[in-house]
Amino acid sequence: MRRLSSAALILLSAIIPLYGTLAVLDPSRPPIPPLVPAPVAVAIAALALAALAATVPAAIRSARRDALTLASFVPGAASMLSSLTGFDPPAGIGLSVFVLGFGGAGLALARDADAVTARRCVRAFLWSALAASLLALAMVVTQRPAALYAYDNGRAVGTFLNPNELAAFTLIGLGVAVPLAVGSRGSDRLATLTALVLVVALGMTFSRWGALCAVGGVAVYALVGRARLLFVAALVVAVAGLGLNAWAGALHHNPRDTESRAVAWRTGITTILRFPLLGSGPLAFSRTYDELRPPEGPGPRTPVAFDPHSLPIAFAAGGGILALVTLTASVTVLLRRVFREARGARPLPRALALGLAVGLIALILDCGINTISIFFVLWLQVVPLALAVVRTDAL
Repeated sequence: MRRLSSAALILLSAIIPLYGTLAVLDPSRPPIPPLVPAPVAVAIAALALAALAATVPAAIRSARRDALTLASFVPGAASMLSSLTGFDPPAGIGLSVFVLGFGGAGLALARDADAVTARRCVRAFLWSALAASLLALAMVVTQRPAALYAYDNGRAVGTFLNPNELAAFTLIGLGVAVPLAVGSRGSDRLATLTALVLVVALGMTFSRWGALCAVGGVAVYALVGRARLLFVAALVVAVAGLGLNAWAGALHHNPRDTESRAVAWRTGITTILRFPLLGSGPLAFSRTYDELRPPEGPGPRTPVAFDPHSLPIAFAAGGGILALVTLTASVTVLLRRVFREARGARPLPRALALGLAVGLIALILDCGINTISIFFVLWLQVVPLALAVVRTDAL
């Protein structure tokens, strides 16, 4: 792999936690206190676009007439089509460019990256996950910025858009860190430390569904790896964690958030019925919310007005049946490819590949009742890292 593409892939693996800060560039964004000023967010977006552009030659070299290539690019193409016919074309097209870029970067990583690049992408992702989690915990301890701490009810958020985004990120982060920590028996100090900090960060998000999905991911990993003791431990932790989170989590959740989520789901389903084929357009939910919401639903400037709070509903509402079909097909192709390639790999690369596959499953479960903006990059760019590691035997 050429040096520029390799450096770009490593950089893209490191800046994932920064994507949540780009919300400040959306003039119709939810009323969330910004963490960084707009010029910094512009610089982050420009850096990401430049890195994605640098991976284009490698993505073109990696393209084949096969299912993996389609799985990488069809989601972005479907998003672009829905954007052109939707209610907010500029925002949708911008998102679609990023989705196409993430798909290309993931394909290049899966097929063109050498062992050094794959290994450095893993380390860059671990370092960024560690730094982002430590920052989120520091913000909770110091209760700074005060406006953001109050807005999120004391839940850890860091550079992410909201606590649920951080919780979702930890699911993939743990899918990388835990297999490396366990497989090396703790000698991989970066992976071990990152795994521990990610677990604490997940707990401090007080995302009850995120914690349950994490335990579910461990159970799936135990079943795939035929580790009965790990499966039993996951069930014990699940029961204990549910009881603890039901008590502690209630102190950091606004009861109205649960009620508003039901309103978002109902509005999303109404949007799907009105625009079944191509949807209302990516990121256009707020444009139609006030017309389609239930009469008792909150007004158009409340957080509930900006997304349906469910990934399947969000895909179907924003992109119609086309988006939902491409999502399902792409995820299925990628998971099948990872599980298949992992069978003949050495223990450590196999463990990482299975960890990322199970992390994606846990992420999808978590997104069932949440809409996660970083789902695209985690799904299309990070999970293909499993294919790169297995192919190059990088670990």
